[in-house]
Formats: sequence, C-alpha cells, structure tokens
Amino acid sequence: MDKLPYFVRVFVIGLGFASGFWIAVGIDPEAVITGAFAEAANSISSGSGIIILLIPVISTAVSIYFAYAMGGWLGLLAVGIAFIGGIIFLNSTILSLVLIAVAIVIGILASNEN
Repeated sequence: MDKLPYFVRVFVIGLGFASGFWIAVGIDPEAVITGAFAEAANSISSGSGIIILLIPVISTAVSIYFAYAMGGWLGLLAVGIAFIGGIIFLNSTILSLVLIAVAIVIGILASNEN
C-alpha cells in the first residue's frame, strides 16, 4: 500500500471508501466525536457546543476542496466512485471491490496528471 500515491491513500480510500463504509455500517465516527466535544463544551459554557457541531461541515468542505486541488475533476470522480463502493460493500461485496479498483485506477491517473 506504500506504493500507492498519497492522493489515492488519503482521499480515494480514506475519504471515499471509508466514509461510504461507515455510512453502510450505520456509524458516523465524526458525528460521535463532535457530539462528545459539543456536550463537553456545553457543560463548560452554554451555547458553545453549536460551534463545535459545525466542524463536520467545515472538515467535509475542506476535504472536498483538497481532493479537487490534488486530483481535479478526475480525482473527485475517483472519490465519488470509492464512496459508492463503500456504501454498497455490505450488500454487494464483489461489485464494491470492482468499484474500488476502478476508483484506485482513476485516482492514480488523477494524481499523475497533477
């Protein structure tokens, strides 16, 4: 896995596939973590937890921006295909693996273009 470009490891597999897989499983780790921070912030100062709840929105927007900056439209396509592959992993493992393989190939092409 060390031979894969950084873009493929972080964005295609990390942002795309892993995010889709967590949705398929029914767990949103980012929401759990930010929810815990929001509860802690609200216990310290009332109303401050709302700002912390914006963190997932901001981090998703920043991740998409950097995926586009590093891979262009082709990179975003690879992330989207990997995301779909992660979502369907539990229902159709073979199709999911095919989509992930396609996403990795597109991600490699996208990372070579930039």
